Amino acid sequence: MTEPTDIADHGPHDGGPDDASTDHESRGERGPAERRMMNKAVHYLGRYTASRQRLREVLGRFAERKLAEHDADVVAAARERVIDDCVRLGYVDDASFALSQARGKRRAGRSKLAIRRALGVHALDNTLIDQAVADADEGISDGELAAALRHAARRRLGPYARNDVDQPTRQRHLASFARAGFSLVIARQVMDLGSDDEADTLAGDLRTPVG
Repeated sequence: MTEPTDIADHGPHDGGPDDASTDHESRGERGPAERRMMNKAVHYLGRYTASRQRLREVLGRFAERKLAEHDADVVAAARERVIDDCVRLGYVDDASFALSQARGKRRAGRSKLAIRRALGVHALDNTLIDQAVADADEGISDGELAAALRHAARRRLGPYARNDVDQPTRQRHLASFARAGFSLVIARQVMDLGSDDEADTLAGDLRTPVG
């Protein structure tokens, strides 16, 4: 998709871009740089969900490409106002973003540690991330074990292996769990299952009854 047409970025003919920005701000209006960044934010958020940090990065790259003629401090301040407006209007919500990401990653068999690492790049604190993982695990008695079972199924590890698992293979499979961020206790619990049927039964048992 192409970006929406940029709003003109020049103010009155008797002043430069930054003079126009200051004049607009003094009247409580968006300056040209801020209008263009809001345009970009709305376009981006119409296609993707984003954290505050992700939107900050997107607008930062946009500013480098499109707003180089404006004063850097004016642009930086305008960017933060745009982000604050998007949060206030509900288009950006770090908690909702974290929950959506945690749910998707749990379905993909990601460990809590891996989710923390992935969401950490969005400048989300561990408390918010931990709450998102807990909410994603709602209805499951052991979310970490359930995710490890999904990881095993996707990678054909342990009970899901196509061939018999000898000791060297077992060590390689354990290493896969370790790289994915699962504890040795969880990894061994999965690896000690006798068959894929047994693993599937355990996965079903981890789902707690509703009500």
